[in-house]
Amino acid sequence: MAPSSERPGPADLAGVIAAAVPALVEQLLAAGPGRVHRQALAVLERPLLAHALALTGGNQLVAARLLGLNRNTLRKRCRELGLLAARAPRRPRGAAAPLPAP
Repeated sequence: MAPSSERPGPADLAGVIAAAVPALVEQLLAAGPGRVHRQALAVLERPLLAHALALTGGNQLVAARLLGLNRNTLRKRCRELGLLAARAPRRPRGAAAPLPAP
């Protein structure tokens, strides 16, 4: 690993992740086999997307560009991972907006 005064490089980070994979897989297998790949990706993807959104002040377009994703893909994954509220159903065109409750 790099000295504490230097930022770790990609090879250092890859080593940290590789060392963590066996324990992660073991935990995910114990929770329920058959979804290990999807759950392992979510474990990394959730904080990655949250951090990108934090870095960009919540700007989804800028976060998507930072990550090399399409904005719609970022929004979909954030909804699936519980980072954004589910999209409200759309009103049909020409339908009146609902009146506010009294």
